[in-house]
Amino acid sequence: MKLEKLSKTALYTCIGIGVVCFALFFLVDYSNMDFDGVHVSPALTDLILILMYALFVVTAGLTIWSLIRGGMVNSGNNGPSPTGIAGGKVALCTWGAVIVALVIGLVAGMGEEPYTTNSGVTTSAGMVTVVDMWLWAIYILAIVAIIAVVVSMSGYLTKSATPKE
Repeated sequence: MKLEKLSKTALYTCIGIGVVCFALFFLVDYSNMDFDGVHVSPALTDLILILMYALFVVTAGLTIWSLIRGGMVNSGNNGPSPTGIAGGKVALCTWGAVIVALVIGLVAGMGEEPYTTNSGVTTSAGMVTVVDMWLWAIYILAIVAIIAVVVSMSGYLTKSATPKE
């Protein structure tokens, strides 16, 4: 239970930091005009970029830690899961969803044109395709994650795995 409390605290802390950062981003000098007088250049764009990099590093670190810990805890454990949920199948479905989302994103982003900014910096068509691929994958995986959270919160999986007396 201690680990569950720590997990909830970390989740709520991350959500709180994200909400505060986005509120500051939208509320503090958001209508700051760029050099050309047409495009908006919010004052706290760097704050959002730092937040995204930090969340990426934290997520990557926790993913690696979870894989290592899960491998160590489950090594040699061939019995049924106490919750009745097959962890191997969940992991396989998760990796499959990631790969499918990336393939869909790559196909959807094919044929993109190079992007040139107002300052004359050009991004190659390949990089625009890669960015589009990741954006599509993020959208797809976010929807899958929301569905998984709703199903998990409903308790359907644990109820169906509990033996009836």
